[in-house]
Amino acid sequence: MERTWGIRLLLIGFVLLTGLGVAVATGAVRAGKPVPKASGPVIPSLGTAKNGVFAGSGVTFRYPTGWRTLPPQSTPVGELGPTRRIVIGSGTGSDRVVVQAFRLQAPITDAEKTGVMGQVGSSVSAFVSSQHGTMETPVAEGKLGALPAFTATASWPGTGGATMHGRFYFGYQGYAIFEVTCQRATTAPAQIDAGCDQIVETFRVA
Repeated sequence: MERTWGIRLLLIGFVLLTGLGVAVATGAVRAGKPVPKASGPVIPSLGTAKNGVFAGSGVTFRYPTGWRTLPPQSTPVGELGPTRRIVIGSGTGSDRVVVQAFRLQAPITDAEKTGVMGQVGSSVSAFVSSQHGTMETPVAEGKLGALPAFTATASWPGTGGATMHGRFYFGYQGYAIFEVTCQRATTAPAQIDAGCDQIVETFRVA
């Protein structure tokens, strides 16, 4: 039961990106209730991003040299919340990439992959529904760099009439799971997607 709960809490990153706060721990997202504003301390930084290269907490990846780190929003910190986070992007609007590290209660084994993928899929669908959005591709097995991962895409209404597009990656290794969430408005330049591609393709864990 504890392992299932830990997987469900991974949706912290999704809710964070919309600026609505976090309600996964209380079940508000899954129940379709209004999501309260985030509160609590800021999660410690995952590492250092400089001149197009990120390194920290055993993680490395490359990103567009014109991008910079952005202030992370605060979220409630619980036993199963993210241990580290970095937010990076061009600095325009809501276009950004959030990278977070979580610690699992136990590693995800091959025998459990299907069950975990179902849990993640249910949670992603619940989030998208809460934002009156649409799943574009369901949760499926994929890659985050060299890591096995669960991936999905979705869209939901943003501010000012723009539609937000999200790409979600959950790469896992041992007792760690890494969430990379790319968010951009449909009116944003294509370079936002290219920057996300670069981060995902070059993502490595020691």
